[in-house]
Amino acid sequence: MKRIGIIGGMGNEAMVDLVEKIAANPEHQSAEYLVFGNSRLAYKPEEVGVEWQPADEPELRKHDTATFTLRFMQHLGASVLGLACNSAHELFRTLTPNVPVPFVDMVNETAKRQRGCEERILVMGVTSLVCSGLYQKALAEFGLDSVAPDSANQAKVMDAIYNSEFGIKTAQITAQAENLLCEVINAETERHDCNKVVLGCTELPLALTPISVERFKKEGRLNLNIEVIDASQVLAESLQCAEGQAHTLESSLDSYHGEHCDWLAPLAVSVQDLPSLCDIQKRIFNLTEQFLAARGERIRGSYSHLPTLFFSESATDVATKLTALGIEVFPQAALSDEDVFAALSRHAVSKPTAK
Repeated sequence: MKRIGIIGGMGNEAMVDLVEKIAANPEHQSAEYLVFGNSRLAYKPEEVGVEWQPADEPELRKHDTATFTLRFMQHLGASVLGLACNSAHELFRTLTPNVPVPFVDMVNETAKRQRGCEERILVMGVTSLVCSGLYQKALAEFGLDSVAPDSANQAKVMDAIYNSEFGIKTAQITAQAENLLCEVINAETERHDCNKVVLGCTELPLALTPISVERFKKEGRLNLNIEVIDASQVLAESLQCAEGQAHTLESSLDSYHGEHCDWLAPLAVSVQDLPSLCDIQKRIFNLTEQFLAARGERIRGSYSHLPTLFFSESATDVATKLTALGIEVFPQAALSDEDVFAALSRHAVSKPTAK
């Protein structure tokens, strides 16, 4: 059976959004799933917004952690892989050619869907993604012209995503974040005389859902001619159509654990179906907020979240492999709040305290 592997954790809310989109297709039940919310792939709160060089510790850490994550997913039998983060594609594209499991590129698939479009497309995302030109280059390969927000509006996009009080990364959708995004879309599409907007950050569809976009238009907060392109929806559909097969590791899993790898064994849960996966991850979000509040802390970004791993209960070989690695597996019905709090305690002592 096809086993779809999803790498998330940057952040886990976007990973849940992707899984919910896959679950909305009745045909999703024909595959098994392996969903790894590895928050250790994310920047730490104090590292966000800094222009790091490849030899800097945060980039070395992300490189080695991503390498190990890919091989971990290969070891667990993924037959096709997808990444629930747009900006991380820049790093993962340098690594996936060395991994035999097919990788579905969300950026390329989204650009491909726009072939034949004759108008400019506004690209929105985090600053690193916009500056990298990932979407601009991908769209250009299909003969498409694209534009990006100016520096002032880009700062608003970053605020909507990362602001420590109201940003999407704080595990909430606030009116302040919604308003900032609507302001940017209206201003930039009017300035460039275009209507289409690519949501090139998997946090953006959390605030700009089809329902909320229609509401914003009715409320006059968003221009009526705006067409939102959800890259996460494109990835959901592409993963279900992708072909691939699992490959055994050529070396031991431990041999892929680089010097700078930031690894914490995930809270591993076998699930009956994708809706159950989403419900459990949302429950973990709530428990995380409770756990941090009791410590006088709060969620400050993706790195604050607990690494989680979910897999289809029919994939019994995954449970066997995890047990062999010393990772405890919880059947979904057996996972208690106390188990989650215990995992959060291990997570807290293995990273710097962030208040």
